[in-house]
Amino acid sequence: MLKITIEDSSRELRFRLEGRLAGLWVAELRQVWQTAASTTAGRSTVADLSDIDFVDDCGAVLLADMHHAGVGLVGVTPLIKALLEEITDSVPCGTVEDRSPLSSHVFRAPLAGGDSGEI
Repeated sequence: MLKITIEDSSRELRFRLEGRLAGLWVAELRQVWQTAASTTAGRSTVADLSDIDFVDDCGAVLLADMHHAGVGLVGVTPLIKALLEEITDSVPCGTVEDRSPLSSHVFRAPLAGGDSGEI
């Protein structure tokens, strides 16, 4: 589940995200972002990922798209910081297929039975 809170001020549009940026929630955030982007007119846009605890491959691609469109990305956990560092150090690409460095990283929660997934 993903909770999206929009904080709209005269200087900034901020998306405060909580939960998991995965699955159908990625498309929901993309829709909210694209709809709200038409109202920013000279203001900065920020995605606050301080309360995100999981990002799947599609979520990472969306964050890269947002970054390349000028959205500031903020995170505090080691996992999210590492992901954002990778995104902000990457070169803008034209298509999702061109973003193989991002899609090669898998962020998974521990698997049932005590075995942990890749992080």
